[in-house]
Amino acid sequence: MRRLKLLSVLLIVGLSLSLSVFISFVFPHKVFGQFPTNIPNDATLVAQRQAEVISGFVVAPPNKPLRPAERLRRDTYGDVGVAPLRTAAQLDRLLYPSVSQSARQKVVEGAWFFTTPETVTEGAGAMANQTRCAGCHLNNLESVPGLGLLTGISNVSRAGRSTPTNFSYTSGDTNKGGRPAGVRLDPVNANGSVNLNIVSKSDPALDAVNNTGRTAAFTIFGDFSPSVEAVDPTKSYDPLDGSKNRVTDNAQNFGGFVQHTRPPIAELKAFDRSIDCKPDAIPSIAQDRNLGTINPTTGLSSSGFRRGVGERAGPPYIGRGLIEAVPTQDITNAADPSDTIGGKSSLKTAVFQCTGDCVKGAVNIIPANAPPDKPNALASGVGRFGLRANGAEMLQFVIGGLQGELGITSLANNNEINIADPKIAPYNKNCKNPLADPEFHLSTPFSERNFLRLTAPPEFGPNLLSVLNSKNPSQPRSDYSRAASVQRGAQLFGIDLTAFANRMIPGRMPRGGDGRDPNAINQSDRMVSCVSCHTPVQRTGRSPAVGDPSLGTDAAGVVNILSYRWAPIFSDLILHKGPTIDAERFAPTPRDPILVNRTTVVGSNRLNFKTYDLRRNLTDDIFSNQKATAKGEEFRTPPLMGIGKVGPPFLHDGSVYLSTLTRDTTPAGTVFTNSEVTNAPLVVRSVDDALRAAIELHDLPAPDDYKTSKLSGGGCPVPPGGKVFNKIGNVINYGSSPEDVICPPYTSTLSTNHRSEAREVIGRFRYLTPSDQQAMIDFLKEL
Repeated sequence: MRRLKLLSVLLIVGLSLSLSVFISFVFPHKVFGQFPTNIPNDATLVAQRQAEVISGFVVAPPNKPLRPAERLRRDTYGDVGVAPLRTAAQLDRLLYPSVSQSARQKVVEGAWFFTTPETVTEGAGAMANQTRCAGCHLNNLESVPGLGLLTGISNVSRAGRSTPTNFSYTSGDTNKGGRPAGVRLDPVNANGSVNLNIVSKSDPALDAVNNTGRTAAFTIFGDFSPSVEAVDPTKSYDPLDGSKNRVTDNAQNFGGFVQHTRPPIAELKAFDRSIDCKPDAIPSIAQDRNLGTINPTTGLSSSGFRRGVGERAGPPYIGRGLIEAVPTQDITNAADPSDTIGGKSSLKTAVFQCTGDCVKGAVNIIPANAPPDKPNALASGVGRFGLRANGAEMLQFVIGGLQGELGITSLANNNEINIADPKIAPYNKNCKNPLADPEFHLSTPFSERNFLRLTAPPEFGPNLLSVLNSKNPSQPRSDYSRAASVQRGAQLFGIDLTAFANRMIPGRMPRGGDGRDPNAINQSDRMVSCVSCHTPVQRTGRSPAVGDPSLGTDAAGVVNILSYRWAPIFSDLILHKGPTIDAERFAPTPRDPILVNRTTVVGSNRLNFKTYDLRRNLTDDIFSNQKATAKGEEFRTPPLMGIGKVGPPFLHDGSVYLSTLTRDTTPAGTVFTNSEVTNAPLVVRSVDDALRAAIELHDLPAPDDYKTSKLSGGGCPVPPGGKVFNKIGNVINYGSSPEDVICPPYTSTLSTNHRSEAREVIGRFRYLTPSDQQAMIDFLKEL
């Protein structure tokens, strides 16, 4: 009997050890404790951080032969479900195919953390916008079905949006606090279970005229001085986070620069009944000592500052390891300050008198935020990451997201989200963070960086692949197939399809090279010339992942996957000037959403919708608490990898939305122009509509002419009466001739100064026939 008992004990112990080994292989944190694993330990990773910051992540040009970047099977790409990632098998739908099993295990910590809600007891902050990183990547919960878009939630999704935001409601006041644009958007509960009932057409926030609107995009705010910007850009922005304004000497902590509107109120109360945290409010102009009385036209106070409020939407994190490895000099060389490039086009218009294609670009130079030996130091130098290229390195955004959106600290950023000073903003006088800092080890952000590094772009769509695999990809097809349309669209985009195929399809590049443009641009005829910003192919040098201790012995394999590749990034990674409407740029609060009746033609039917009108101004003067050289009208060219698989919303603020919750009731709307009609109504009810709208919004609308549409909602999109009266009190006044402000005549001074760098490119697009415009959209859907 004793022998049997002993045998039973040994058997149980053996099974337990075997199970532990199995679990540690699949879920290493389950054996070693909850996140983080602290493998490698903090001391090792702090030393790594110092070395990285000193390096500046400068990448040298490649000194070895290049190969096509790996791509991932398209039909199941990113379809990892809604719940937190739990298995290495799920990573098969996100990571490069050749990532080793041991490397996959090393990124499980980061993948799990990205998709898992964090609670107050685990370190989630008292002030937050989301409970998990994936909370900023929920667009596919509302994707229109049947279009081949993603169905899962992960890092390759983007921020969700159902309507525009009404800042008159979300701003709140400093006595009661602000309001979120949708109380709860994420269906994943703290225990990992899923409640899809919260994604509902009955959500009152969907009424963006009389309520907040609904989006996962986050709001940023602060005070900006254009006169100081001209002298010293590092002093021109006050994030209202308590740091001293070096011009006015005011130090005001209103909880800026990010408005945090979804604090874990119930969890905090359960943890400590004395804690009472409310959503952040945005202070009124009268409360802000930088402002006071302002000029209603310029928005400027006597100190030269004005208020800025805007939104940023989390982009899909696709191919970031390739972007990290693009040679630094290739980024700096992309700028064309004299506009000497891009003039060769059979479609060049006579409207704009530009030497080339009007596209110049600029590099965002990031200043040092701290000495390199400090744990919170970030790399300075040439920016390549972020919507404004405001980061030279990837980890900056991992750490920033942990702290800025979730309220989780580590040695790389040991500061909690600043809670507004109760002396000037009493709504959060009883709000505090209950846990000591730091709350997480560095192993978590390092693992998350590797997760993002190793997330692959999807394979191209079947029609583009058919073109690239053909004997002569540049030979025009004579049929009327979808592949022929995609080929035509790529050529109109400005791509040399033979050069692109040689760099994308393994084994196609001739042994001695092809002598064609290295970026796969058709330099003899750029046609529409989208390639002037959306560079189709970038080369990579040696990946900065080399020697990363968080990868251990797998570092060499990771470097091999990312280094010396031709990468289909479709971005020059630099800044470009967007369209500007001063009345909206200078307003202390963005205009309230307005509904415009628009008619859309579907086949032989005319359908009428109340649409939320898309603002055509893409300029705002809101920056982070570490301002670089980027100007308010400048944003980085977004990479287009996976755009046809991820889908809308599009643009830096996710304003061009397409949601199943509002597609049939209050979709987004604007106007579009082609060779047959000017400023026809555009109702965003499909991916094609969303892509067309995103292209249109690259510049101010065309001026009305004899071809202007007579359909409801057509013509220059001027708000009724040429003014918008915000409920919060301010007025956006477009002046006595609002048509000349929103749709300025091409020859006017306002057009020269306020249209975007893409004005010539968009002018060419607007001169295309409807079928040629559709061909370009068909091509984009294949990326």
